Amino acid sequence: VAASGSSSSSSPEALRTLTRLCKGCFEEPVEVDYFSSFGVGREPPRVKWSDLEDGGKADFRKLADAGKVLIIEDATSGMALDGWTCSKMAEEFPDGKMRREYDWVKNPQDRNLQTMGSLSWMGEKIEGEDARDRLDQDAFAPRYAPFYWGVREYGNGQVGSKAVVNKLRKLVESSVPTFMDPKNGASLFENAEFWLGTNQTGARAHMDSHCIATLSFVLSGERRWRIGPVPRMPKGGGRSKNDDVFFDDGVAYALKWKPMFEFTLKQGEAVLFPPGWIHETLNTHVDCTVALTTQFDIPKPVKYYRTFYQRLRRVGDLNPCWKSMKSWASLGGVKTDKQMPATDKAATAKATEIYESRKGSLSPQEISFHDINEDGTVNADEFAANFRSWVATEAAIRQEKATRKLKPDMDLTPPGEKTAPREDL
Repeated sequence: VAASGSSSSSSPEALRTLTRLCKGCFEEPVEVDYFSSFGVGREPPRVKWSDLEDGGKADFRKLADAGKVLIIEDATSGMALDGWTCSKMAEEFPDGKMRREYDWVKNPQDRNLQTMGSLSWMGEKIEGEDARDRLDQDAFAPRYAPFYWGVREYGNGQVGSKAVVNKLRKLVESSVPTFMDPKNGASLFENAEFWLGTNQTGARAHMDSHCIATLSFVLSGERRWRIGPVPRMPKGGGRSKNDDVFFDDGVAYALKWKPMFEFTLKQGEAVLFPPGWIHETLNTHVDCTVALTTQFDIPKPVKYYRTFYQRLRRVGDLNPCWKSMKSWASLGGVKTDKQMPATDKAATAKATEIYESRKGSLSPQEISFHDINEDGTVNADEFAANFRSWVATEAAIRQEKATRKLKPDMDLTPPGEKTAPREDL
């Protein structure tokens, strides 16, 4: 992706691949190839779409569907929340209620105890619980806890009054960036979180369970990011039990997590990343920083789910996404494991049956999952080949032991190389 906003994508043949989970299973590309990383520790590609005729909509849609990671310059231009500071937030929402993160001893129920209009919070530096343990595991882990205003939780009545919620809804829904489909306004609000805090406060490395892509804006201040893909899941590494969260607080550090990208976002910039990426933030501006982190519905990152299918289906943090993944892969034609074809021949016959039953009518998400040659259509042979790979992959996943103690491979080294390429910032 060029800074001018033009996009270039490597063909599947150009990407190196990792060892398959089984013969016939989906292939996974080497991460540094797929995500255009020029060395572990550098920043992801930057784009600036504001000068393009369509504002970058076509590029954004394609790259979000593929699950790419991007820094977007001038991302907040034209947004209603552009430039909002901590003081502005306090002025506009004095009755808003938020909470300090990692405050389990004093606030075990994660209640929103901090009133936004009480200005003292803007300069507070308070260590989060277990901060010293996290720093022992990773010297770059944030020491001080940020404030979290989880607008997405407005249904529980804790973020503020109905008037506060309604005002926020109007602001967020009128802040759809020019490069996005304008119909994303509702999902941007429904998933909105504000992260606020003074210098050196930040969120520890963790994995969220969101099934749609994330976009995080720096409205004011400055924020350092460290971020990396869902770890490789080798054969014998196990699979999560349903609803198990594996990458909870501290787990990534304990496993010697190696972030792929390390970068700083300045005011007005945003980062796009797909579901499951482990991420950490640190406010680096001398004063208080305000960030809006949210997710959006259009487009769903379906091509990304196919590209990294087997690892995403084995990490329980992404359990909420598994039903959709299976539905896209089977065109809704396989509802249970018992309906899975047992042989390659049976898979081909089942694929023909499913495809013919749909009479060529596929949803945009289904097309994205199966359109291997990226010509915008899916023919019978294309679907059958992809369906057989899916059946083989699901069978190999079922052979993995269901466990709460996964054994992911945290390495990012491409095959044949001694260490993952790295450039320190």
